[in-house]
Amino acid sequence: NKNNTVTTNNAEYDENLKVFKTIGYTKVITSENYVIESEDIIIDKKNNSIFSEKKTKIRDNDNNIINLENFNYQKENEIFKSIGLIEIEDKLKNSYKFSQIYIDTKNGEILGSDVSAYLNNEEFKIDKKNDPRIMANTFAINKDKSTFKKSVFTMCGYRSNKKNEDLCPPWTIQASQMLHDNKKKTIYYDNAVIKVYNIPIFYLPKLSHPDPSVKRRTGFLSPTLNDTKNLGLGLKLPYYFAINEDKDFTLTNRLYLDENPLIIGEYRQAFKKSNLIFNMGYTEGYKKTSDKKVGGDKSHFFSKFTHNFDTKDGTISDLTIKTQDVSNDKYLKLYKLDSDLVDYNQNYLENSFNFSHTNDDYFLSVDASIFENLKESYNDKYEYIFPEILFDKNLYQSQTLGIL
Repeated sequence: NKNNTVTTNNAEYDENLKVFKTIGYTKVITSENYVIESEDIIIDKKNNSIFSEKKTKIRDNDNNIINLENFNYQKENEIFKSIGLIEIEDKLKNSYKFSQIYIDTKNGEILGSDVSAYLNNEEFKIDKKNDPRIMANTFAINKDKSTFKKSVFTMCGYRSNKKNEDLCPPWTIQASQMLHDNKKKTIYYDNAVIKVYNIPIFYLPKLSHPDPSVKRRTGFLSPTLNDTKNLGLGLKLPYYFAINEDKDFTLTNRLYLDENPLIIGEYRQAFKKSNLIFNMGYTEGYKKTSDKKVGGDKSHFFSKFTHNFDTKDGTISDLTIKTQDVSNDKYLKLYKLDSDLVDYNQNYLENSFNFSHTNDDYFLSVDASIFENLKESYNDKYEYIFPEILFDKNLYQSQTLGIL
């Protein structure tokens, strides 16, 4: 092809066989602007192919870097082929390993088998400790989507035993097909099986959720695994509802192998100068009771409302109202609730009202609080503060003497 260019220091050409052979390092730029760097490349004009049995590096139009043990390029259908150890690093620093690959340069598509995909892009990580990865039988990728057949996906960090042998991740999603739509930033699964420590827990014929790079959209969020002494192994499955620009809701199912689930809902709404959060939860409690595991329903309700009364004249006024209530003193630590409204490590609940006002002349603060102690050994269950008023006024102000 007259649009392919070859650069090398040494080469030889066989007129009878119509074979052009390079010796040593060679660089080829194809008509599709693919850059090939290899050694001892053979250009067979009769069969209209370019190939090499030496290690090869290819850079495509999307700046994906492909490392091969060998390659064969068919100019007629514009397809690269390779068998052996194949590694790809894309422009987002994600890496892929294959045992066989086909690259359709005309349509900009890559097909591979025996796939291990390691998603190193930080946008795919909810936590820095995450190691998102996908294993699949086959793989197809283009600029719009990535498709994995017979796939296993997890975001869990790597685990190993004392012998440094790899252990199964705490949770995985296994599917007959997994499709990542780059434009919609959504991951779709067919015949999804959610496994915990390799034990099947749920089956869903169809499942979809935003990819981890999406900050706000209705759909499933990434599941997390927890294991506690009293509740055993559990899986947290949150579903996020983006109601509109100023409000959203998260429904979280905490599912346990041996205990009743805990259902948690959190509603958030932002106003012009205010914010409101409600967090509530319910569970039927222990399935099997004992002296230490008391039966009965358990629930909680937390809320926080804040309002800012800032005005143009420089005065600042803030109002904060908090409520915290649980049906059982051990509830917080038992379920280790993770919310911005409460710290499960604390030994008390707070119901409070706080108002403060500040201007150039004075500061006023009014507080009223009820603290509920959650310790069994503590005699005083409640502490009341009704009300606490703080008033601070500037009696005299001058540029020379300052403020009194």
